[in-house]
Amino acid sequence: MKILRLTTLLNFGGQEKQYLSFTEKPELLQHQYIFAAIGFGGHAEETLKKRGFEVHILNQNFSIKNISNIWSVYKLIKKTKPDIVHTAAAEANFHGIIAAKLAGVKTIIAEEIGIPNHSSVAQKVFRWVYKLADKVIGVSQSVVDHLVKTGEIPQKKGIVIYNPVSVSKKNLVRVSNPDKVTFNIVYVGRLETVKNVASLIKAFADSNNINAHLTIVGDGRERNNLEQLTSQLQIESKITFTGFSSEPSKYLSNADLFVLPSFSEGFGIATAEAMFLKTPVLCSNVGGIPEFVEDGENGWLFNPQDINELSTKLNNIFAMDDTFLTQIGLNGYHKVSDNFTVEKYIHNLEGFYNRLRHD
Repeated sequence: MKILRLTTLLNFGGQEKQYLSFTEKPELLQHQYIFAAIGFGGHAEETLKKRGFEVHILNQNFSIKNISNIWSVYKLIKKTKPDIVHTAAAEANFHGIIAAKLAGVKTIIAEEIGIPNHSSVAQKVFRWVYKLADKVIGVSQSVVDHLVKTGEIPQKKGIVIYNPVSVSKKNLVRVSNPDKVTFNIVYVGRLETVKNVASLIKAFADSNNINAHLTIVGDGRERNNLEQLTSQLQIESKITFTGFSSEPSKYLSNADLFVLPSFSEGFGIATAEAMFLKTPVLCSNVGGIPEFVEDGENGWLFNPQDINELSTKLNNIFAMDDTFLTQIGLNGYHKVSDNFTVEKYIHNLEGFYNRLRHD
């Protein structure tokens, strides 16, 4: 089968990371895959091409309001003649599903990569659009439940396929340093309001471990505000902003704790990556995260609206002995290595494609 996987951008981001994990072992793939972006390309585009995949970059204004995108995608579909069109991300879902239907594609799949914050009008729009799709994948049960609750899809149309976790092999081995005095905390992700990094910085400033250091890996529109907050709290020497990294696992593999304070997460791929590296995790209890992080068993959860709870949890973790922290990290590793490998994702996704085509 020939499958067109269409998204909004092919540069850096969660969806791009999913594509790169999915294609890191091309020999495991049973079908022919074409990747395309309505907007611009970049890092993911180049990596996919190097791996031998056909990639199309439309370089369009990817806004849903730009209806001409439907025509651009329609022409791409007519040119590539896929058996399945699998879209992901809001703009690609909107334009891609309509274009695929107009082009006569027999099997159309949409994918929600996060928990959408749709207005009542947008909910009605996507309710209509998703009627044109055969199935809608959610990257967690929480995502599917949200779509059902808002009425955008009926229960029978949703299916959960968890994202794959892939980390660089050279970072799989944790560095043991019994003489170290610094407790290293790492955050990985976009620096946007929804990620709630300001609360992490404030809670970290109030913590009682004078030897702790926080490394913030990522970039975004909130970076200047967060750096100013760090300055106001007079903790510049205790926080490092690295900017974007294409290989965050090099930071995660040497961390004592990973923290994700987001207000909303569809899946929380960075959390799963940290667990794959046996790094203990402290995360907000939102979206898909509680589906694989069990509080006190393989990590810890907190309410992202409550900075005091985050601060208390940090201090409690600082007081734990290394043996217990190591065990929490091992528990996390066993959880994700059983559920989120690239091999399992390929098996689940391609099995899903095959079932749809034969139904």
